[in-house]
Amino acid sequence: MSRRKSCWLPIAALCCLLAAVPAQGADAGQTREVSIPGTGLALRVPRDVAVSPEQPAHPGDGTLRVEVETIQSFRRNGIVSMADVLAQRAALTRRHAKVADGWEEDGLADTVSLPIGGYAAMYPWYSPFEICALEFTMNAAFFVDDRRVILRYSVPPAIIIGEDPSFFGHDTDNCGEAYVWKHSEPDLLKRFHEAAKAGRLGPAANAWYADFTAILASLHQKIPTR
Repeated sequence: MSRRKSCWLPIAALCCLLAAVPAQGADAGQTREVSIPGTGLALRVPRDVAVSPEQPAHPGDGTLRVEVETIQSFRRNGIVSMADVLAQRAALTRRHAKVADGWEEDGLADTVSLPIGGYAAMYPWYSPFEICALEFTMNAAFFVDDRRVILRYSVPPAIIIGEDPSFFGHDTDNCGEAYVWKHSEPDLLKRFHEAAKAGRLGPAANAWYADFTAILASLHQKIPTR
């Protein structure tokens, strides 16, 4: 798929432009190598994806965050405990997708094989902590020696809402005019997530998932420079 440059537009105007916008994909166009600190590993990331703390060059582009922490550091972490992280590592050795973030969307985590060997827990965030704040972040957690690595890939919600309006509505009493998930519909997040995985949504949502899986699949041993 060719990559798309999207712009932040009001939802109504955005809907009128979607038919002319091709889908993104992390396997098209130029990529750059992004090192994962302290692991000897790297990723191939499309050049129009910002890598935090960079800011996206164009409104609507995705942002990748790479988080690396030693297991021992979780003794001082007030949200996720060392026991949580050790349990996550043990679960992944059994190919079980345990999430240890303090938050997950129930039933949506998967275990995926890594090209370097071993497994990662892969899971979305759609509205963590606050129903009025939509979020589209794909996460993957895996372990390298004594370090836990988490990749988080986010895109702005507006274009996805505009492409897939049947999943969203308003809760005017609590959120005013902000868009929220139609949580009154059973299994809504599961249906959305399965549709994104299968490429059955609009170009932005399909590409969000495809971009992330392609970035994760690009994980490789970094070749030392002389």
